[in-house]
Amino acid sequence: MDSSPSNRGGLPHRSSPSAATTRNQTQDETIETISTSEIQTWMSSIEQCLNEVSTIASEGKMNAEQKLRISSLCRKVGHGVSQMAVQYQSLKHKALQNYATLLTLKDNEGLATSLSEIKQKLHETLTKKTQESASFADMVKGTKSLIRPQATSSVAIYPSDNTKTSEETKNLVQKIVCPEEMKLKVRGLRKIRNGGVIISTETKDDIQKLKQTVERSTTGLTVDEPQKRKPRILIIGVPTDMAEKEVFKCIYEQNIVDILPTLTKETFLTAVKLSHKSGKRDADSCNYIVEVPASVRKALVNQNRIYINWTSCPVRDFTLVTRCFKCQQYGHASKTCKSATSSCGHCGTEGHATQECSSKEEPPKCATCKRYKKPHNHKTGDSECPARKAAEYRYINSIDYEGA
Repeated sequence: MDSSPSNRGGLPHRSSPSAATTRNQTQDETIETISTSEIQTWMSSIEQCLNEVSTIASEGKMNAEQKLRISSLCRKVGHGVSQMAVQYQSLKHKALQNYATLLTLKDNEGLATSLSEIKQKLHETLTKKTQESASFADMVKGTKSLIRPQATSSVAIYPSDNTKTSEETKNLVQKIVCPEEMKLKVRGLRKIRNGGVIISTETKDDIQKLKQTVERSTTGLTVDEPQKRKPRILIIGVPTDMAEKEVFKCIYEQNIVDILPTLTKETFLTAVKLSHKSGKRDADSCNYIVEVPASVRKALVNQNRIYINWTSCPVRDFTLVTRCFKCQQYGHASKTCKSATSSCGHCGTEGHATQECSSKEEPPKCATCKRYKKPHNHKTGDSECPARKAAEYRYINSIDYEGA
């Protein structure tokens, strides 16, 4: 017999799910009884073939023609079983996706009320004068989490002289720009590398006024719109035995192709980039931190989970900012740190590394906040640390969430 339920011909062979995956999909496996008219048709065809086989076999000793008919019918049965398996797998995948959507809707009951409360709190917070700037000094006065970029516009201003500092550029800008006379709604002004500053305003019209004023001056300052970075997402529990390319192909075929039909596989594979991986060494799974276009980020995060072969992986926005373990400041890693001395992540004192601290019996002090002479009776890097929140605020507002 050429084809049978145990020999599915041209069916693609899939690896069996791992034990970890089986545990993760306990809820998904509750859906088993699913069918369609196509499956019923194939079942009827198979039953008809089997009845013919029984009739021929009951006639007694078989001649060559009858044996040939039985062989042909068996091949038809095998083909029918294969087609049923394909239909079943496709239907079950779609059913599980719909089931996941229903679970999400169920989890979001009462979300409208929560969003209304959050909106009210944000409105109250943003109307305070102390929250009108994104600088560290202002952020430490409030610890409300800002998980979305604010609707502000920004412009970067640089000196033509490379020897000028950001402080000098700031002073020069404040001499030639008068917010009161120009009726500007300035949200913040902060220093950046290469002697530049970034100014954030409420509207794009304010940015245009700023650009025109600076460009008309004879100060030699140059104006540029800061380029925002692509969003990054965190995919949890990706099987380590899968190659990176295979993971991205599964993400496209099992998740993106139906949600963004105009996005081709080639464009998708070119646009996504693995930033890095995290997780325990030698584990069965790891976490992927992936840089993606805004449209892909929106589609995947709204879906809450990403389906990769046999695995269902939670997905969320990745907004963790880098902290230097040498100087304990945010925005760079220790390998690129320019600080001449180390700062202790436990006691907050400059002059020794964290592992060399002799005061570990005492309560921790935040080295980041201590440097700026702010309240620092908390652990360096604590999730509620005002310095960390300020860094996360700046990071979120540097990301291109357009369309999200």
